[in-house]
Amino acid sequence: MQRAMNKKEESILLFQHSQKEIEEWKQEKDLFYCPACKERVIIRSGERVAAHFAHLPHTECLLSGGGEGPYHEKGKLQLFNWLNRFNMQVELEVYFPEICQRADIFLNVCGKKIAVEFQCSKISQEVILSRMQGYKSLGIESIWILGAKYLKQKGAYTFRTNQFLDTFIRFSPQKKYPQLFFYDPFISEIAVLHHLYPLQTSKLFAKQLVYPLHKLHFKHLFQKAKMPGSFAAVWAKELYRQRTKVEGFYGETFKLRRWLYEKGYIFQHLPSICFLPVPYQASTAVPYYKWQTELYVCCIADLKAGDRIDIAVLKNVLYSFYSKENSDFSDALGVYLSQLQQSGYIEIQSSTILRTNQEIIYYSSQEQAFLGDQSFFKQFFTEKKAKYEHDYHLFRYTK
Repeated sequence: MQRAMNKKEESILLFQHSQKEIEEWKQEKDLFYCPACKERVIIRSGERVAAHFAHLPHTECLLSGGGEGPYHEKGKLQLFNWLNRFNMQVELEVYFPEICQRADIFLNVCGKKIAVEFQCSKISQEVILSRMQGYKSLGIESIWILGAKYLKQKGAYTFRTNQFLDTFIRFSPQKKYPQLFFYDPFISEIAVLHHLYPLQTSKLFAKQLVYPLHKLHFKHLFQKAKMPGSFAAVWAKELYRQRTKVEGFYGETFKLRRWLYEKGYIFQHLPSICFLPVPYQASTAVPYYKWQTELYVCCIADLKAGDRIDIAVLKNVLYSFYSKENSDFSDALGVYLSQLQQSGYIEIQSSTILRTNQEIIYYSSQEQAFLGDQSFFKQFFTEKKAKYEHDYHLFRYTK
């Protein structure tokens, strides 16, 4: 850590002092104390170690954390110096005794309080949520910037994900437009993932923008990016792989295919509306194509033009497959029905939906399904793209 108290109870930020002064303190064995637990801390520094304060062994202080590491220390200081360039009140390592938490960086922007955390180690969902809630209880919004090692790109628009990343998306304070932030202190660049859609439990669909830190303003981190025109082709290609993937005689997808066969359907020939991309924050743990397919087969396929069905009936169908305790479809179903309305297949009228006369095409072959997906999602993403007018051009790379 960088902040400690000296014998005069003055707050000392170590990085603000010269190497000569730091060496003198070490030689004279000046006493410094942790601002949280009040225990003694010592200065550690060297050729490969940035100067920092460290607790003595066997401490029980919650802030000791076993050492932050040079990667975290370097990145935290770079982010602090970057934020100091703007017209904001910025403090490094601010401790909040009411919740026993220390923010890496604390901002006060026109009365709005923000804690910025540079998270370089993997911690549990319980710890993340506890820390978020702790800040929230004090009226502080938290922004989490992750170490760049957690950004694992698989393709032009696909990235690996896990429960660690999932937590920051689902509990983002930007409910309607969550983003993921990553920082690499060795090259001083921030990567931001926009338009997040889950493909699988370990795969994420998103647009990536990378900003050189020295060219980026803090407020630009949160601006919406345009939906790229190539999204439609990439999504259709992903669906082709999903439709044609050879499954073993086990797993959820195999069970779905067998269930469809018993109902008289073939997975490869399903309509495109069984594969609509639900935004990450509204999605469930159930694969999007699975519950959409079950809803289509059980409710939508047999609706004729002019037929109505209660939305409550649709919910009950989903909960006949999944328990309410493990899967909440409230947001996912709402988004899905809005997308069906956007595509012209239904009209939402209060608590019911009205089936329009637009035909839902059940494909007759894999080739027809692939061409149908291309056509359907080209129009679908073109309409969504129009919602995001502004794009900020201080980025180094995008595909």
